[in-house]
Amino acid sequence: MINPDIESWALARAQTIVLKEGLNLAKAAQDLDRKRSRLLVYELRKVITAAIVEAHAASLTPEATQR
Repeated sequence: MINPDIESWALARAQTIVLKEGLNLAKAAQDLDRKRSRLLVYELRKVITAAIVEAHAASLTPEATQR
């Protein structure tokens, strides 16, 4: 079962990523700016990867395993 704290964190993190990076990407796509769209897709990948690494690292801390 998923820890409610981790689930809440993941939902909040996903919302932040989509609001910031997703909206920027949508705007670039709407403007038909392919170069900016490619850059923003790369940036979105980086942010998602960083969030996954952060969640994984947090799951390995002693505080997370004691719950």
